[in-house]
Amino acid sequence: MKMKILSLILILTALMTPIYAHGVHINTSTDAQVVIIADKSTSALAQKAAAESSINVEVFEFTSPSQVSHELDHIINDYNLKVVAVAYPDTVQEFISQNPESNQQIRISSPDEEDIKINILELAGENSTTNAKENVKEDNFMIPFVAGILIGLIAGMGAGVFLMNRANSKKD
Repeated sequence: MKMKILSLILILTALMTPIYAHGVHINTSTDAQVVIIADKSTSALAQKAAAESSINVEVFEFTSPSQVSHELDHIINDYNLKVVAVAYPDTVQEFISQNPESNQQIRISSPDEEDIKINILELAGENSTTNAKENVKEDNFMIPFVAGILIGLIAGMGAGVFLMNRANSKKD
């Protein structure tokens, strides 16, 4: 009997784990405001422009247009992440044309240090203003919180009833 209950608890715990394994691939090591998409030939220039700017910028080096397209698909869900594309402009432009809502968070820059800096500053300036999408994301904190409390209460009540019935059946 104890083994069945333990197995049931283990199975339920395994089923409750989050399914969000496939999220945004670009994980910044810092709280970067802007991410720069570069390739092998433009990464040194992008690093230099990022180092000279007063804004938190991180440079990622990609090796193929398909990799950039795949990562942009993930970036679109993170409204706080701003992107300057120094490399693969055709791929990025195609992505923007397919996803017009991403236009506010992605800029295409020429491989020129001044142009990169200007685009970084523009995106960082947009990042500091309150955005309706950011407010929605912050307001949605209460939904998972209340859902967690309700699930905890229901599970706790169920466990309490089970334990009380078990205790009462032992007394009889």
